[in-house]
Amino acid sequence: MISWGVSLAAVQRGACGLAFLFSTVLAVAQEERPADSSQSTPLVTVTGNASITADFYDHSSDPPGSQAGRRPAQLYRLVFSPTITLGGLISLPFNIMLTLPETNTTTPTIQSPSFGQYITNPANAFGFSSFAPRIGWAQFFLGSHTPQYSTLSNSDLPLFGAGIDFQPLGLRIAASGGVVQRAVEPDSSRGTPATYRRDVYMGRIGTASNDSLTFGLNVVYARDDVSSIQNNVVTIIPQRTVDGDSTIILPADTIRLRPEEGMMASVDVVLGLAKGMNITAEAAVSSFTRDQTSDVKSIDGNPLDLVTTTRVSTRVDLAGTASFNVKSNVWGFSVTTLYMGAGYVPIAQPYQQSDRFEWKVAPSLQLFGGDVAINATVGHRINNLSGTKGETLSQAIYGGTVNAQFSDGFSTMFRYSNFGIRNKRDLDTLRVENVSQSFGIDPSLMIDGEDVLHTLNASLGLDTYDDFNVVSGIESSNDMRSAIINYLGSIKPVPLSVGVNASYVENILFTGLFIVRSVGGMIAYRFLNGDVVPSVSITNSSTTFGPSPSDQQLFFKASVRWRITKTTAFLASYGNNNYTYGNPSSRSTAFTERMIQLALSTSF
Repeated sequence: MISWGVSLAAVQRGACGLAFLFSTVLAVAQEERPADSSQSTPLVTVTGNASITADFYDHSSDPPGSQAGRRPAQLYRLVFSPTITLGGLISLPFNIMLTLPETNTTTPTIQSPSFGQYITNPANAFGFSSFAPRIGWAQFFLGSHTPQYSTLSNSDLPLFGAGIDFQPLGLRIAASGGVVQRAVEPDSSRGTPATYRRDVYMGRIGTASNDSLTFGLNVVYARDDVSSIQNNVVTIIPQRTVDGDSTIILPADTIRLRPEEGMMASVDVVLGLAKGMNITAEAAVSSFTRDQTSDVKSIDGNPLDLVTTTRVSTRVDLAGTASFNVKSNVWGFSVTTLYMGAGYVPIAQPYQQSDRFEWKVAPSLQLFGGDVAINATVGHRINNLSGTKGETLSQAIYGGTVNAQFSDGFSTMFRYSNFGIRNKRDLDTLRVENVSQSFGIDPSLMIDGEDVLHTLNASLGLDTYDDFNVVSGIESSNDMRSAIINYLGSIKPVPLSVGVNASYVENILFTGLFIVRSVGGMIAYRFLNGDVVPSVSITNSSTTFGPSPSDQQLFFKASVRWRITKTTAFLASYGNNNYTYGNPSSRSTAFTERMIQLALSTSF
């Protein structure tokens, strides 16, 4: 008998709450709709979409308790995105996202978050937390939003706060401020690292986007709040001796999280030369302090003293980018260059790599009325230009795709990419040179028969990774081959769909051959003119490494989709994943996962 980590009553409560919430949303939306679309614009209209999902998860292992589950026992998500329009002139869009319990992927998870910590979680947007009303040329933001100003100042992270974006008379004045990172206290028992709360303020003043000339000044300022956490200890290094000399004893040391502060300013321009042809350029400077507690450094005539405190851990550097772009109905190309200095910190783009220079050329071509589309990229990147973080590395970047539509029912995509990296050493154990190549063919065939609509998709891939290091290269090099095929047959006289799929992947490693095989099938039937569609699928997979016995996996899923109205649908599914180790580990020989998913969505 299956034992669920959650009672049936919990599932029922979740379903009842889901139904009540949605009935309220639908009632409000219906009331706001005009009775006759031929009438003049109503004073108030409400449009948008909403969805709510509930996941219930349970697992077991053999022997019992030998393996932990990979999901929370219960997980609820709500997305509510209405837009209220007043008289056709004022637009008030909302975006509410809730996830329970606390979960996140980009920042540490807090065990018991406060209300403020909960709504500043990037996985959530609560109440008016993504409120962006627009009144003519004026737009306002309240809550989670992602300011986009220019190539070097665009934000990669959602900012929880407030902002404006005014574009009167061909001008643009925009500003935003808020939190991009929550404060999290360290918790060694859960492996949770400490993070300071980071506040960001950014703005732009310039012209609005147009085809002839666009320019602007952008500013971004970020600062960690030192008082946002009580404990900033990262790790404690105990007293130890120096390797090779036990007479020298190093004292214990405490590594603490450093509060950072930084700002950047940039000037960007877009110059339209002709229809479909323009030049873009941007130059930026950043001043970044890696430790706010470090000593202040006085510099005569320092222009940055007006906006930030310069310390011994402060670095100032430059960045720039430029591109030339041409695009027509038949052909096009772009040439792009990017430089970021060693001390430049892209404050609003934390995942960008500094200390590099790169260029790219990307041509494109449309042939035979667009039936053949060719896109390519050729580029070169130099990392660690300053040589302060190791050796300077060169990267070659090549890639391209060809999409060919041979007929209404048959098309194929060819893809190729090449990525290589190397340093300046040749016959040396410190030589770094490797090349990664990927080639693939993805054909698609559709045959509309008299009684059956046949759809066949396939994918063939070849990936190689060659490491030319004289010592470790033979161990790192590997090749991968893959083949995937999917078939779906839709029977017209009977509302029945049948599908089969198979895949084969092998990875040739230095330590042995790794193979993954899978085969599966599905069947679906459409009741009540397609309003109710139950389906069942099953997939059997095996994984083999070298001479070891194969791991076996059997996945079963049953689901039903019910289109309640033209705008509302309900989905329920049950999945069972049974995994057996061919070579049992020291902890477990097998495990089984079970999941129930409920979802209700609507548009209004």
